[in-house]
Amino acid sequence: MRPRRLCAAIAAGLALVAAAGGGAFAAPVTEAAASGVSGTEALTFKLWLARAQQGDSNAQYIVGFRYVRGEGTPQNVTEAARWLRDAAAQDHPQAQWGLGTLYELGLGVPKNYAEAFRLYRLSAPKGVVEAQTNLGLYYLEGLGTEQDYDQAFKWLRVASLQGLAEAQSGLASMYEKGLSVPRDYVHAYMWFSLAADIGADGAEAGRDQVAEKMSQDDIDRATAMARRCSESDFLQCD
Repeated sequence: MRPRRLCAAIAAGLALVAAAGGGAFAAPVTEAAASGVSGTEALTFKLWLARAQQGDSNAQYIVGFRYVRGEGTPQNVTEAARWLRDAAAQDHPQAQWGLGTLYELGLGVPKNYAEAFRLYRLSAPKGVVEAQTNLGLYYLEGLGTEQDYDQAFKWLRVASLQGLAEAQSGLASMYEKGLSVPRDYVHAYMWFSLAADIGADGAEAGRDQVAEKMSQDDIDRATAMARRCSESDFLQCD
């Protein structure tokens, strides 16, 4: 089980860029062409960069992820880390999570699980569900910190109830193995099923493995529980 990767961080960054809108800064098309990006992308990047240079933490976050993605500017993970660090220092929750992801992968910064853990732990309580997932998985695996199954269960459950498939798979494995909670194949099957429906890698195989240890009545009960949980938007999952 691995924490959510940079593709998820990029997607979140791009979603924020789209929601925040564009702007009007002069950007020569020749400069954009030389950089291998469109004129519109380069213009928008210059707008966000100007705001970032003025200390706007949201703009610093967006600039950081545009450097990761290479949107409006050549890709540069070192610059990405710089701008995400500036935003994270201003307590920007998504930037703390994004910078943690860079430390986890060793992109633009030396790989450092302890620093990634520190940043996820700052971001998770502020509601960033990807950071909550990563924090739970770090506690579960003992990455960058000592293993703590109670904390792992806490954060994986929080993220699972928000529909994060990786968290649901991690939570299912804890129920299957009896980590922090009594072994419970019904709940393990339920959470693996929900994760498989969203498309989590290995969730379907995990569910099938658990099913081999269950009676048909228990499988039917777990299936009904998964349906109720999904249909209630994760409000009725006990």
